[in-house]
Amino acid sequence: MAQRALSIELRDFQDSDYRRLAEIYDAIFPERSRSIEEWRFYDDSLDKSKYYFQRYAALSTTGELLGLGELWNPPWMFHPKKFWFDGWVDPKHQHRGVGSAIYGKLVEELKRLEGTTAWMGIRDSMAATVSFASKRGFSEKMRGWESIINPQSFDGSKFAAYATAASSAGITFSTLERELAEDPHCYEKLYDLVQTAFRDVPVADTPTDTPYDQWVSFEMKNPNLIPEAYMIAKDDDRYVGTSVVWRLKKEPHSLYQGLTGVIREYRGRGIAMTLKLRVLDFARRNGFDHIRTFNASTNEEMLAINRKLGFKRDSAWITFEKNFA
Repeated sequence: MAQRALSIELRDFQDSDYRRLAEIYDAIFPERSRSIEEWRFYDDSLDKSKYYFQRYAALSTTGELLGLGELWNPPWMFHPKKFWFDGWVDPKHQHRGVGSAIYGKLVEELKRLEGTTAWMGIRDSMAATVSFASKRGFSEKMRGWESIINPQSFDGSKFAAYATAASSAGITFSTLERELAEDPHCYEKLYDLVQTAFRDVPVADTPTDTPYDQWVSFEMKNPNLIPEAYMIAKDDDRYVGTSVVWRLKKEPHSLYQGLTGVIREYRGRGIAMTLKLRVLDFARRNGFDHIRTFNASTNEEMLAINRKLGFKRDSAWITFEKNFA
């Protein structure tokens, strides 16, 4: 039996809405839960003088917050007329017109800004949401997979040859914690490495470098960053590879692994595998029993490394795109 559509009011997001934002998001994605503090950090760290960001709250006639929606410029593929759409509806109130109202507001704002393109990221198992996007003219642009591994059950002994190969090529390994203590130019060198490596990461549009100050605010000042687990590969003093993980505030035994990247001329020397191995060793020694990572389906080299290490494929995510030009 279909539920009755709700009367919905949309207004700008307010500071008092963070609690409901975290509750609704966690109800939809319990494995990706975020604390209120984490939401505030991400919001406050974005340079809104460069990147547009707007979030709306959808309320019932009684004032209950039913869902939220936002549009923003992704810093990693920045274009002032291209936006990422996000929307989350409390599972208790889904299929009652809340999502449609939020989407309508986002489109209205995109058109006011003379936007040309919008993207949505949707888990492929969420059939109703996939259908929602398709009916509104979005089509699949790319997809990727989340993969997971338990470091406590990982045996790294059979991968020793990779570290040997890297060492034989003159590569040494360090951590952000050590480099910050020993190299006053650590941030600048790491920034150059990360931007260079990321240019080869498959994304939905043309990748762009993140400005230095935005990168420092968003990544280096992230309270979930673990400097002793941020791995760096070096050729003498040159940074040539990295692998980074963050702890999850609401899941104290879990880590999320972000970019593992090696600059082009140093690939094929066992560096990426060794960086991943060092992260796994850190996680095992420090009692973490869950690492989650994400890779585009076309990132064959990194997917092959993860398969060798024993990462198990979990959720698939689809990036949908719509041209509004």
